[in-house]
Amino acid sequence: MQGGYAAGARVAGHSSRDGGTEMSTGILLSLGAYGLFTLMDASIKLLGSRYHVVQVVFFNALFGLATVTLIAALRGQLAGVRSPQWRLHLLRWAIGLPGGLAIFWAYPRMPLADVYAILFAAPLFMTALSVPVLGETVGWRRWSAVLVGFVGILVILRPASGLFGPPAFAALFGALVHACNMLLLRRMRGIDPPEAFGIWGNGLSVIATGSLLPWLWRAPTASDLALHGFAGAIAGSGFLLLVLAHAKAPVAVLAPFQYSQMLYGIALGALLFGDLPDPATLAGATIVVGSGLYIFHREAVRGRPGTR
Repeated sequence: MQGGYAAGARVAGHSSRDGGTEMSTGILLSLGAYGLFTLMDASIKLLGSRYHVVQVVFFNALFGLATVTLIAALRGQLAGVRSPQWRLHLLRWAIGLPGGLAIFWAYPRMPLADVYAILFAAPLFMTALSVPVLGETVGWRRWSAVLVGFVGILVILRPASGLFGPPAFAALFGALVHACNMLLLRRMRGIDPPEAFGIWGNGLSVIATGSLLPWLWRAPTASDLALHGFAGAIAGSGFLLLVLAHAKAPVAVLAPFQYSQMLYGIALGALLFGDLPDPATLAGATIVVGSGLYIFHREAVRGRPGTR
């Protein structure tokens, strides 16, 4: 799933270079990666309206596993899957799967851009949780950004809106789970190759969701099976682009470009589903994105995540 690919690339990515051309290339590659992830999400939105979410996750993980395994083989990284951190990989998957199911369930029930607006709360949760979970110190500037960001979430989830309901809260749960997953990944960085994260996460998800298919199975049409394959393949391709991007530019430079998914989501939502976010949702999303960007800025200024 998208979060797993992005997280693996960020945590285990290669070192950055300082050249302006390298930096620009890294930014372009990351923009391409997030564009592919948005295409995957649009495919999941289409499939989720016809199949049980567990079956959708199964096929996405299956084709994603095949793609990432192929990438690992081509890059000579298959040996790195035998990780000394296998217990942490199990924990990361156990934390991440419920969030992934929640997000995939929300996609067919909400406009893409609206789901993204809520998912962008993940950096806010990460900052807030880094204090009790990792014992990090968060200064008043980032605490202020967190509080302002949650005001933006309240604007998006206003009770009078059509967004206030189970799908929106499922997306919010997904953002919280993703934040917990990223905090765990901070503990795991620098040991495994990035492909290990995709192989472990997708492999375990195939086993878990596949065990439930006899009770949920609905035979996919040939076109839907091709769409499943397309979604998994472009997710794996997006993962590869992120790996390449992080070889050319530092995390602090690339992380804010994930917010490009809001623009992609608005465009694809309008083109494929006729969905457009209302002005209040756009206003709330702007607040959330602005808060997240400020948090990224403060972390870059202080030199590393978790400082004031």
